[in-house]
Amino acid sequence: MRLQSPLAVFLCVATSLVLSGCGGGGGSSKSVVTPSTYPASGAYGWVLKASGTTGSLQYGLSLIHPSQSDAEFVIEPASSVVSDAKLVVSGSVDTGAMRASALQTYALLYIVGGDVRRIPMQADGSAPLSRIQRAQSTTACKFVIDANDYASAQNSRFVVTTAGTDRQCNTADDGRAEVQLSGTAVSLTPIAGEPPLAALRDPSNLAPRGWLFSRTASLWNGSSVQIRPSPQTALLSVVGSTYRQALVSDGVQLSVIDFSGGTAFTETLLDAGITAGNHWKLIGYDASNFYAYDDSASNDFSTPWTILKISRSSPTASVLATGTGLIQQASMGSNRLYLTVADAVNNQRVRVIKSTGVTASDLVPADTFISVQTGSNGIHEMWVVTGVSTLTPGYTILMLDEATNDSILYSATGGFPVAVADADSVNFNSSESRSRFVFASSVTPATQFNGATLETFDTASGVARVLGQLPGAADFGTDFGFASAIVGPSTYGAAFAARSVSGVLQATGSKVYSYDLGTANSLTAKTRVVN
Repeated sequence: MRLQSPLAVFLCVATSLVLSGCGGGGGSSKSVVTPSTYPASGAYGWVLKASGTTGSLQYGLSLIHPSQSDAEFVIEPASSVVSDAKLVVSGSVDTGAMRASALQTYALLYIVGGDVRRIPMQADGSAPLSRIQRAQSTTACKFVIDANDYASAQNSRFVVTTAGTDRQCNTADDGRAEVQLSGTAVSLTPIAGEPPLAALRDPSNLAPRGWLFSRTASLWNGSSVQIRPSPQTALLSVVGSTYRQALVSDGVQLSVIDFSGGTAFTETLLDAGITAGNHWKLIGYDASNFYAYDDSASNDFSTPWTILKISRSSPTASVLATGTGLIQQASMGSNRLYLTVADAVNNQRVRVIKSTGVTASDLVPADTFISVQTGSNGIHEMWVVTGVSTLTPGYTILMLDEATNDSILYSATGGFPVAVADADSVNFNSSESRSRFVFASSVTPATQFNGATLETFDTASGVARVLGQLPGAADFGTDFGFASAIVGPSTYGAAFAARSVSGVLQATGSKVYSYDLGTANSLTAKTRVVN
C-alpha cells in the first residue's frame, strides 16, 4: 500500500479533475417542481452528482443559482452518465498587465453519451433545460486541450478525445475532434491525421489562434507555419506552454518554440546532454523560466531525479536540483518548488529554491504522506496523512506561508482536500493563478466525510472560513460519507454529499448544497428539484 493509495486519493480530491471518481452525491428524494419564474440574471453554479459502485460511477449534472437558494435545477440525471465537463469563462483582458480579470462563467460544456452539449451559465429568465445546445455527436470522450478566449468567450475552442472504430473511449484507436462555439451553437469536427499537441495564443491580444502539431502550427485564419520539416524528427509532446512559447520534446531533446509575432515562429534547441528523452513533466512556469522534472522512473525508489530550469528569454536549460527517489507530486510556489519524494526507506517533502537550486528535505516515516498544493500568493495547502498503512490514518491540513519559511497560518484537524477553486483572474505569465482552497475538517477513518465540516482558506486575504457542516449521523447513520465541491471563478460554488453502502454511492438521500467562499456558514442545502 505504502504511498500509492493516499497519493491517488490526494490527486483525486485536490485537483480540478472533477470526474476522477472521488465520490459524491447522486439523485434525490426531493419533490420535482416546475416554477413560475426562473432566475433572470446572474451566473449559475454547477455540480456533478455521482451514484453507483465506486469503480464505475454514473454522473449527473445540476445547476444552482443564488437567487433561488433552495432550488436544484436538474440538467442531466445520473443515469445519463456525464463523462466530462469543461467550464468556458469570460473576462476582461489587459495585455499590458498580461492578465484576464473579472472572470465569470459563460457556458458549461459537457459530454454525455458521446454528445458534446453546451448550456449557457448566465441566467435569462428561461428554464436552463430549454437552453441546452447539442453538437449531435456520438463519439466524444474527454476534453484534453483548452483554448479559452477570455475576451470573446464565444470564440473559444477545445479538443476532445473520440472513440475509434471499437466505439470505446480510452483505447489505442481513439481519435481527436475540435469543439467550436458560436453565439448560439456548439459543433464537433473530427481532426484527420495526427492529433494537435497544444493551443497557440496571439501574443499581441492573448486570444487563442491555432493548434500546434508535430511539424506545423495550424492557425485558425487558414494559414499554416512549418515548424519541423521532414526529415527532421517530429515533435512528440508539449511539456508546457505560455501565451507565446512552448517547451516541447521530440524524444531526443527538449526545445523552446517562440511564436511571439505573426507567423515568425523560431525554435531553440536545448542541451541534449541534460534534456534527452520524452519523459519530462512540467512543474510550472513563471515570467522568467520553465521548471520541469524527469518523470522516467516507474515505481523505482532508487532512481536519480533531476529538475531543469529553462529560461524563457534566450532559452537555455540548466540543472537546478538533483536527488534520489520517486517524485510523486510537484508544484510551483512563488520562490520555491515543492516535491513529494519517496525513496527506499523514507518519504520526503523537498523544497527547492527557484533562483539558486538550494534544496532542503524533510524526512518523514514511510507510513506518513505529505503533499503541498501551491497557490498564487505564496500561501500553500499542505496535506499530512499519518498511519498510511493502518486502518486508522490521521489527516491534517496546514496552510503554509512561503514568505516566512513555511510557517503555519492555519491548521485543520481531520483535514482533507476537497477542491482548489478556479482562479478569479488569470496571469498569462504564470502557470499558477489559483488562490482559494476548499477542504473538509473532522474527517475520520471510520466514516470519512460523514459529519465533516466544509471550510475554505483565501490566500489573498489570509482568512479562513467555516462554510458549514456536511450531512452527519442523522442522515447517513454510521455509513461512510463522500463529498466534493466545485467553485470558481466567482465565490459562489456547489457541493454534494452521499452515503456509501458496501462500496455503492446511494442516490437516495444524497444532498446538493450551495455556498459562498466569502461568507461564513453559507452552506445551504437544496430542498426542491426544478425541471
